[in-house]
Amino acid sequence: MSTIDPGASPLRPGNATRIVADLIQASGAAPVTKIDITKTQVSLTVNGPDGLLTWTWSRGIVSTSDTQSTQVSSTPFDPTQFALDKVPSILATAARLAGSESNQSLQIVEYNAGTVLMTVTTRPETRPVFFRADGSVINVLDFTTTQGMAEGLKDAVGASPLVRSITFDPAHGIVVDAPEQNSTASQNGKDLVIRRTRSAKLPVWSVPRQDDSPADLFSPTDVDPAVLAALVDANSKDPKNSDVPKLSIDMSHGTSLPTITVDVGDAHTVHDLQGRDITNEVT
Repeated sequence: MSTIDPGASPLRPGNATRIVADLIQASGAAPVTKIDITKTQVSLTVNGPDGLLTWTWSRGIVSTSDTQSTQVSSTPFDPTQFALDKVPSILATAARLAGSESNQSLQIVEYNAGTVLMTVTTRPETRPVFFRADGSVINVLDFTTTQGMAEGLKDAVGASPLVRSITFDPAHGIVVDAPEQNSTASQNGKDLVIRRTRSAKLPVWSVPRQDDSPADLFSPTDVDPAVLAALVDANSKDPKNSDVPKLSIDMSHGTSLPTITVDVGDAHTVHDLQGRDITNEVT
């Protein structure tokens, strides 16, 4: 039996936190791999001694099924690191962005490569709205604005102190190639590189890959999102060219700081980090 009132809604302030705590206790504090929250029910999937099991709170009753969860194995996480106390405001934000609050549910589960996110969905289905652990929304981005470019760049860079390259094109968004945090990591003599892609509408997707091409590293903090957004905006509005701009930031031009290469159709220019055209100054 739970300590929470049977009539309590998990979506009301404070209730989700308390219900999840009850479920963790009932599970014996097994590693948590997924949480599902609806108006009347909270489910907690754990990696127990006999595999994945789901514990459920519904109308004050805590129970578990004899059958194992169908969830594929995913990264365990600490529920206390997620803003369960913000569930009402998270749902309000999701309703505004998705255009619906019909049968909302919130799920916490691994999204990709160890990154665990909160996702709000509805029935009938609208677009999912994603949130970080602190309750901040993962916005749909307009890369022609400083705000959109800044959020996308921050997401794509992640915790990488140094990167090999940063690229942008409208189809893929921002793509960052960075060395794997373990600098000794290699496979078949090739460096292991993590490619992190932040598209306009989806959270970052990370993929490891092998790369033996030489590349000097640089700090992503040297790159000003306002400059990138201005270059994208200026080249997107050129009435003489319908091609979309593509940006590449790297150390390939032999300068002391990275350069920004802008390709629009057949046009090719190189800019410094302030956006100044230096095409004639580099090889």
